[in-house]
Amino acid sequence: MNIFGAASRFTLKRAGWVWVLVSLVLFLSLIPTTQAEGVNVTRAVTELRDGALWLDADARLDLFKDQEDALQSGVALVFAWDVVIEQDRGWWGTREIATEAWRARIEYHALSQLYRVEWSNSSSKSLEPESYTSLATAVDDISHPRNLWLAPAAALPMPGAYRGRVRLRLVHDSLPLPIRPRAFFASSWQLTSEWYLWAF
Repeated sequence: MNIFGAASRFTLKRAGWVWVLVSLVLFLSLIPTTQAEGVNVTRAVTELRDGALWLDADARLDLFKDQEDALQSGVALVFAWDVVIEQDRGWWGTREIATEAWRARIEYHALSQLYRVEWSNSSSKSLEPESYTSLATAVDDISHPRNLWLAPAAALPMPGAYRGRVRLRLVHDSLPLPIRPRAFFASSWQLTSEWYLWAF
């Protein structure tokens, strides 16, 4: 048995796998992680009232034909507003005091020809579902949320300086399994905004 030949074949085989992995990483690095043309948060405002912290936000959300076709085919899309609230403690740095994720689920009902939007969050809160006659008005609802609950007032020790960050994104994990590979690789499905920062 030629030990050196076996070792050489093993080394070549391992080098081949390394090359495959390097090629895959390089390929994935060329895929954009954000689609600036598709979604962009433009405003976020927080208000402390009624014993809680509330959020109003605005974004520009443009769906591509892929998403429109998916909706028409009966596929529901879920968009998430991810919110992080931090306390600025000067020399002591920042402290995260609240995180929240509001999700808006949009689906098309062919029988009624209506688009339905349902809001829910990670704290088991929800908003009354709304139905719309056009996709544009349904997307407008998702793009301009009002009165989203973020945290109880007790979570914000006063006085203090606070800052928040928020983004809007399409939740890929909510898509049906046959669509997920395309959604992962196609740039038209990379609907994730940059984080929007504000202070209050």
